[in-house]
Amino acid sequence: MADKRASLKNGIVLTLDKSVGEFPEHRGDERERRDRCQIPPAEPSYLPGTRAHHMTQSYLRWLSRRQPYFIHLVRITIFVVMAWIGGLKFVPYEAESIVPFVANSPVMKFFYAKPAPEYKQFMNKEGELVPKNRAWHQENRTYLFADALGTVIIAIGTLLLLGLFSPKLGFVGALLAAGMSFVTLSFLITTPEAWVSHFPYLAGSGRLVVKDLIMLSGALVCLSSSAQELLLARELP
Repeated sequence: MADKRASLKNGIVLTLDKSVGEFPEHRGDERERRDRCQIPPAEPSYLPGTRAHHMTQSYLRWLSRRQPYFIHLVRITIFVVMAWIGGLKFVPYEAESIVPFVANSPVMKFFYAKPAPEYKQFMNKEGELVPKNRAWHQENRTYLFADALGTVIIAIGTLLLLGLFSPKLGFVGALLAAGMSFVTLSFLITTPEAWVSHFPYLAGSGRLVVKDLIMLSGALVCLSSSAQELLLARELP
């Protein structure tokens, strides 16, 4: 037996036995302990709460890899908005609705023949046809300017959309779209009709203009993406 004897005082001898496996009544306990030690730890995905965590991480990784496609989606949506709004500029009621913005803008007012605020006497409601008012807008070059503006807006939107295929064209389109958004946002400063009374009480036309902050942000995202593609193309052999 693999034992160890220890002598104590008064002639008492103790026997220390470390081989518990030699005793039949302890062999089962020892085997159970050994088997327990050989059981591998549970996989993390089976631990409480970790399955949802790993699923969340998987979705986040998937979304992070979709960023280029989402930027393409921004290009497409900006084109849709600009083509739609630009196309409506050829319709009289839309052409008339932008008169307060253009007439009061120090950058654009020279496109009209009549000075502000004369237009206030000749504004039609949307869809309304008053011959006298239409005649005034003809003299004011309201429709001529709106047709030209609509053409420019559609052209800018098209250039930005072409960024899907050409970084150079996309860069130019995004730059022009950002510049156009800056001009539109300046109407909040120059147009009295943009406010009910004063900040922050936006009128209907002001609420329409302030949305161009989204257009500006989207254009800058597309601009940055096109710049990255251009730099990458230069680095490639």
